Amino acid sequence: MSGYLHTKEDGALRETVRGESHAWIEAWTGGWWGYDPTNAMPVGPRHVWVALGRDYADVAPLKGIYSSGAATALEVTVDITRLA
Repeated sequence: MSGYLHTKEDGALRETVRGESHAWIEAWTGGWWGYDPTNAMPVGPRHVWVALGRDYADVAPLKGIYSSGAATALEVTVDITRLA
């Protein structure tokens, strides 16, 4: 699984925080079970699902070829707001 993680455990309703690009696992154990080994916790409402696949190559958040001069930089941020 690939997506984003809301970075505040106790984030207030309508509070916007800087999210993190993140990945976690899901396995079929008679029902789908999600686990985040990086944070040692079950997948829950702080995990924002974007893509699923067989492995990271299937669900990489950024993919492609970038070609430019040496002075160019790439920066990406994600803001997440808890609505419920």
